[in-house]
Amino acid sequence: MNKIIILIFFLINTLWANIGTNGDLKVLKELGLDPSFISDSELVSIYNEYSSKSKISYFRNILKKSSLNAQIVRAEIENENLHDAVFFIPMIESSFVNQTRGKNSPAGLWQIIPDTAKHLKLRNDEFIDERLDLIKSTDAASLYLRRYYKKFDNKWYLSILAYNSGEGRVIEAITRASIDRYLELNPNRNSGLFRSYQRSLDDYQRTKRGVSSLYGIYGELQGMEVPFDFEYLVQNNKQKQYLPESTVTYLKRIIVFSMLSNRDLFDDIKKSPYKLEKVKLPKGVSLKSVASAIAFSSSELEKMNKHIRKQALPKDSKANFYIPKSKLEIYNKKIATIKPINEKKEIQTKKETQTKKSVDKKVVDSKKSDKKKVLIYKVKKGDSFESIAKVHNISVKKLKSDNKKKSNLINIGDSIEIYK
Repeated sequence: MNKIIILIFFLINTLWANIGTNGDLKVLKELGLDPSFISDSELVSIYNEYSSKSKISYFRNILKKSSLNAQIVRAEIENENLHDAVFFIPMIESSFVNQTRGKNSPAGLWQIIPDTAKHLKLRNDEFIDERLDLIKSTDAASLYLRRYYKKFDNKWYLSILAYNSGEGRVIEAITRASIDRYLELNPNRNSGLFRSYQRSLDDYQRTKRGVSSLYGIYGELQGMEVPFDFEYLVQNNKQKQYLPESTVTYLKRIIVFSMLSNRDLFDDIKKSPYKLEKVKLPKGVSLKSVASAIAFSSSELEKMNKHIRKQALPKDSKANFYIPKSKLEIYNKKIATIKPINEKKEIQTKKETQTKKSVDKKVVDSKKSDKKKVLIYKVKKGDSFESIAKVHNISVKKLKSDNKKKSNLINIGDSIEIYK
């Protein structure tokens, strides 16, 4: 009986442990990779790690905690007709957590850097950070990936590499690796043309300028039937540093996630209790006012609209604003009744309040000053706290307290403060 239990436990824990199914090969083919890549040792190692019961549970928990964000990414990817593997980029980039560490740091589900945001026309200033806009940032990332998919001969794996390390780094890597492999196979054909190609690559590596010339070289190599072999790049990458090792591992992790997804391991994740609806928010209306009007949690509404960095939209903003779809009807009824924040009035009110507080404080201080008139008494021969207190009609305890004295010792010439 114990042997049967152990066998069942073993089968459960190794249920997804075998890599190389027809579905796995299909993932490689759809991404643009050769089926032989299935035997890559690091890919197999990542698969064995990620397919364990504990890891599957961990990944499922990530998706459960960020179900709304995950659903938005899934829907937008399907709308844009991107490969399913793209869904797992935010899993690696941000664990589907929509956050930033600052204006100049990577931000959002897709961890978009400021320069890329500018290139993708995402607003990023003190009022709005569209890298945190759940839908707009996903659309921008989709546009980026689609653009490089087309540039790199309709190969998704190269587009994913470009997303991680940049377009220039990838076109340089595949061009250099293609030339190196060709010359290894044809050592007698290292003509002046290939040497000029290598000089152009060296110039780019030094200056990071001239990406278009690299595309020109890559196109000429294809015309000369000099193919690019990704497995060659991977096998020689540690020695020749075509790409950062982290970038190659990044791609392999995406591949493994896609393979595990094909086994329906992430399909039954609990769905978010609501879907988003984009609405037009009048300028100056605060998020808290909207939340109150539609009877919805203000903290949840702020989570949906993290790209709005202030409590209300600025007057020059055309930023998206999201509410739960179930609240659309009540929003349309109530929005006209919500008054915008009157900034000038608010500033004036704050000034008046501050002025009043300042005046009140002066009055209080004045009253305190009037109440506490101080008399300085110089100690003479034969004086004591008791005699001084008796003459001025105050208690010994108060006299000692006002002068911060603990003992009864005083000296001739000491100054004693007497408050009445």
